[in-house]
Amino acid sequence: MQSITIAPSERKDLIREMKRERRPSRRLRMHIVLLASDGRSPTEIARVLFCSRTTVYAVVARFVGDKRAAFLDRRRRGPGSLVDESANERIGRLLEEESPVEHGWLRSRWSCKLLAVELFKERALLPSRETIRRALHRMGFRWRRPRPVPPEKDSEDRRERMRARLDDVLAMVEKAGSFFQDETRLETNPKVGFCWMRKGSQRRLRTPGTNRKVWISGALNFGTGGFHWVTGDRKNDELFVKLLDRLRRVYSSHKELHLAADNDSSHTSKRVEKYVEDSGGRIHLHPLPPWTPESNPVELVWWSLHEAVSRNHECSDLDALVQFAEGYLEESQPFVLRLGGVYEQSGRSPP
Repeated sequence: MQSITIAPSERKDLIREMKRERRPSRRLRMHIVLLASDGRSPTEIARVLFCSRTTVYAVVARFVGDKRAAFLDRRRRGPGSLVDESANERIGRLLEEESPVEHGWLRSRWSCKLLAVELFKERALLPSRETIRRALHRMGFRWRRPRPVPPEKDSEDRRERMRARLDDVLAMVEKAGSFFQDETRLETNPKVGFCWMRKGSQRRLRTPGTNRKVWISGALNFGTGGFHWVTGDRKNDELFVKLLDRLRRVYSSHKELHLAADNDSSHTSKRVEKYVEDSGGRIHLHPLPPWTPESNPVELVWWSLHEAVSRNHECSDLDALVQFAEGYLEESQPFVLRLGGVYEQSGRSPP
């Protein structure tokens, strides 16, 4: 075997690169070169690294010929892939720019099998769906769920209405007795969340035979951080009026109560309008901009509630789950929250 000499600085860099290398084949070649530079024999290297002496000779010879190419994987033998570079470009355009409906398929999304059939129709290629799957991974595509996005808000009239509502809410929070309102749902069927478990074993999460649900309507006092809520079987105007009654009893000394709520039909029904009129000007509702959950800080309260209670819970019935959630809300008060960055669009800095 030919002798190898490596400078100390080069050896140090090679050791650092070997520790960071993720591919076992490249890491093995680097290890062989390092041991050979220390004067170890091919037999010793093969015994220590559990490889053949032929591999040791081949790696050393490649390193003597070209140091940079010594650690690279050689091109695989056999026929080339049916999906060449032009086919990869076509697949990328199909996934990112075109839908199956445009090509006459009664499908809403591309699958590996459908892409293979489309390539056969266009180019007379006959790759399997696993070949397509490997090609997609090489191109950087992953099978993931898309993120829902609201419709475009490029209309000047819509932006003006949004700024007007944001200004109204900013003026509201400067007054005493200002609240943000929203609803959420608890289910006996737990939300599945990440948790620690031993490698090789998956924790079992018990689920009820029949899923039961309860709605929570809550109001956050933006000035004090106090949170008030009521529960009900359905999300309707009756639940919303029940919350308004609770706020009127708790804050009986306030002459006016200002409530910012979203545009759900349960907040704008005729029953709610009549209730507001009968309050004699004590209750004022402020609509939030549509499609902007970040404008309501109660969303953060619900997020923390679901993270702490709803995910992976083991409550046997609905009453136990509600008691668990109410205990968390009582313990976590007051909620000190800030308004989201969406309020900066109004031209005023949020409090």
